[in-house]
Amino acid sequence: MAVIAGARNIHQIRATVKAGFMPVMKVSWVTSPLCLAFAQKFLPEHTWVPFFNIVGFFIGTYVNTHTKKKRLEALRKV
Repeated sequence: MAVIAGARNIHQIRATVKAGFMPVMKVSWVTSPLCLAFAQKFLPEHTWVPFFNIVGFFIGTYVNTHTKKKRLEALRKV
């Protein structure tokens, strides 16, 4: 994913992993149960897949943007 986001060498890839792995995991650990509980309580079953796809898209976009900014900051310090 780091290469797709613009990393071109091993130092950039390492900076991306250091800056982004745990925040991604934390967001996933928090949002997955919340989204599942919301879907089970308020949405009919046939709308769950589009709902999870939309939530995943927005969270993925946010995390990728945040990680790229942190990676660029780390590279400027080096």
